[in-house]
Amino acid sequence: MVYLAVGLLWIGLSDQALLWLVDDVQVLGWLQTVKGFFYVSATAVLLFLLLYWVLAARDRASAEAHYLTEVANRSPVVTIEWAARPGWPVVYVSPNVRRWGIEPEALLSGAADYSRRIHPEDREAIVEDVSRHMERGPDEYLQYYRLDVGGGRWIWVEDRTWLERDHAGEVRRFHGLLMDVTERVQAEHNLRDSEKRFRAIFDNVQEGILLQDFETSAFVGANAAALAMYGYEREELLRCTVTDLSAREPGYEVERQQALIERARRGEQIVFEWRARHRDGHVFWVEANLQATEIANERLLLVTLRNIEPRKKAEQALNRQMDRLTHAERHAGLGSWEYVIETGQLWWSDHLYELMHLDPQRYAPGLSDVWEMQFDPDAGDAEKLKEVLQQLSPGHEGIGRRFRLLRHPSRGIERWFSLTVDAVAEREDGLHAVQGTMLDITDLQQAERELRQFNAELEERVRERTAALEAANQELESFSYAVSHDLKAPLRGIDGYSQLLEADYVDSLDAEGQMFIRNIRAGVAQMNELIGDLLDYSRMERRPLEQRGVRLQPLVEEVLDGLDPALRERAEIAVDVPSDLELQTDPDGLALALRNLLDNALKFTAPRENPRIAVTAEPRGETLHLAVSDNGIGFDMAFQDRIFEIFQRLNRAEDYPGTGVGLALVRRALQRLGGRIECEGRPDVGATFRLELPL
Repeated sequence: MVYLAVGLLWIGLSDQALLWLVDDVQVLGWLQTVKGFFYVSATAVLLFLLLYWVLAARDRASAEAHYLTEVANRSPVVTIEWAARPGWPVVYVSPNVRRWGIEPEALLSGAADYSRRIHPEDREAIVEDVSRHMERGPDEYLQYYRLDVGGGRWIWVEDRTWLERDHAGEVRRFHGLLMDVTERVQAEHNLRDSEKRFRAIFDNVQEGILLQDFETSAFVGANAAALAMYGYEREELLRCTVTDLSAREPGYEVERQQALIERARRGEQIVFEWRARHRDGHVFWVEANLQATEIANERLLLVTLRNIEPRKKAEQALNRQMDRLTHAERHAGLGSWEYVIETGQLWWSDHLYELMHLDPQRYAPGLSDVWEMQFDPDAGDAEKLKEVLQQLSPGHEGIGRRFRLLRHPSRGIERWFSLTVDAVAEREDGLHAVQGTMLDITDLQQAERELRQFNAELEERVRERTAALEAANQELESFSYAVSHDLKAPLRGIDGYSQLLEADYVDSLDAEGQMFIRNIRAGVAQMNELIGDLLDYSRMERRPLEQRGVRLQPLVEEVLDGLDPALRERAEIAVDVPSDLELQTDPDGLALALRNLLDNALKFTAPRENPRIAVTAEPRGETLHLAVSDNGIGFDMAFQDRIFEIFQRLNRAEDYPGTGVGLALVRRALQRLGGRIECEGRPDVGATFRLELPL
């Protein structure tokens, strides 16, 4: 290098400078020769140095390119370039694309189409996004899509792309940096799923949950149950303070509430009951559970709330009920007790102490007190109670029994009590207990004594009344016999003599005399019919009932066949009775009622040009509804109560024959059958009689 520097200095000297340095022309020529040699040598050296520097720079660039290639091949980032031509051909791709199962040569040669590897569900959106950036920019953008890497496997790709444009602004090339972000996307999906599950659990928990920030004391979270509990929307509730959600009642200890919250913030788990306030202003009880926690590196106070207003109301109702029970025990003279089998503990109610005149503060009851009681000597209850109590054990069903006993003999005057022992039951604490009551029955005992005496006297009176009733029935039977024989005998005589008089002397009598004979005979016939109806009415109470299955339709047909044929043939009779309808009743009693109703219907429709009668039956539940309707003369509803009385007639006997006993027989027959009858009618329109009978 020194040689080169000296040569360059020498070359730089001009001929005048040499002439000034050397006066000899010959020496000057030699120096000029040397100067030429140095010029050629320096040029050669400079060329050599230039060539060396170029080769060294190329080697460094090659080494650096090799290094960068190695780094790129080991990098998770795939570099790719597309030409802005139809089909977007790949013009460069880094070799590390092989890790995705894609050969770079296939992409560069066009044998593989990169865009076809994009998931079909993502491809259209990607194409639209690229077109939009080409038209309106920006030239740098980020895309996410799924890429087919073979073997049925898909990866998520983060594609950072920038556009290269020419001087006219047209895109000529796309440059992309691709990275496999499958794990990150999956983690994000898992995080979102986890957040969804957390939110679903958070919002579906039945208890209200509030999250309060440690630093600001502001609410930062509330689940659906808390929103429903307080009646706020989420944003509204998060703007509330603890005071806003607390009752504003005189005497309510807000300071105590704040102190408990501070204790919870210091790490204690606090549970207390809290008077909360709804958005509409009404106040309710909640049970608050406070606990400090940390969520996502954020310190929070977790407040779990349970609406206990129903429990509080139930407790109040239970207390009221207990007060009522205590008052009821006192008024009823009743005390209750419980015996725990495992511990032998015996509990008495307050009123039981009162009944026994004992001080609950000084006296502890035990089973020995029961054995010292005096039991009813006539009932043998002492041994029975002893046997029951000895059998009491966990798992034993026990027995519900009632025992009579006297007061403890040392407790004063005699009093009677009724002791009950229920079955063994398992309590909530797992122990087994038997419960019972002790009722003061002194008054009842006295009443029973009086009742036994009264019953004895009553039985005697019943025997006397029964004997009198039997005598009256005997007299009624004798009266019926007399009516049947003694009264009918003269009637038969009158009827016979009037019939002979009419047959033998009708021609000797004038019109008035003949009318008298007809009236005599009609009166005899009516009297005979009246006597028959009276006998039927008197016999009804003595006639035994025969309960058996009766098919209604055949019974109705049988009754119709026994009526006056002349009247029956004139009338239009409609029977709407189910053929399979059957009821349990006395067939004779029901037939008597139907016979009288149908006979009346025929009689009172006889004057009509088109007499119509309808018989209908319909079961309704456990009752049969039977109706007999006609279009006869009807009646005024003002007389509906009289129509079933004996000897009550609403029409003259001259117009419509009868005794006035038929409907009375019908009502009495229905009463004996356990049924009832009612009627409805309108004058000159018709009448309907409705019967109800048990099936």
